[in-house]
Amino acid sequence: MNPLAGITITVDTEEPLTEKSNKANRDNVVANWNLGPEETTSDNKDYWRKMAKVWSITPAEARRQLCANCEYFNNTPEAMEMMEAVPEDQYDADGGGRGYCTKFEFICHNLRTCQAWEKKDFEEGD
Repeated sequence: MNPLAGITITVDTEEPLTEKSNKANRDNVVANWNLGPEETTSDNKDYWRKMAKVWSITPAEARRQLCANCEYFNNTPEAMEMMEAVPEDQYDADGGGRGYCTKFEFICHNLRTCQAWEKKDFEEGD
């Protein structure tokens, strides 16, 4: 009888976050998932109207669905440490703070969103 029978071995092949992979994944989300708004300090009425239509909600409701409160947004100390490997760029300028998008594997920001946004369920004490 094989002593290793029934043992499952998993190998973590996840690549570390790099500037190149971050840019490629972010470009995908910009092109295919409406990542924005590009300039968060503007009123961006056209962007929020578009997102409201995508989500079938009002623009006021759409403005509340941000990366900061998305299910996929990770800004834990461990995620922050991982993101330090990627230098800041123009997307960091007014994004309101970095977080890691676990769905698309790139650095997103508190004040942006995309059409993949999902409500984060906060537990009492979070």
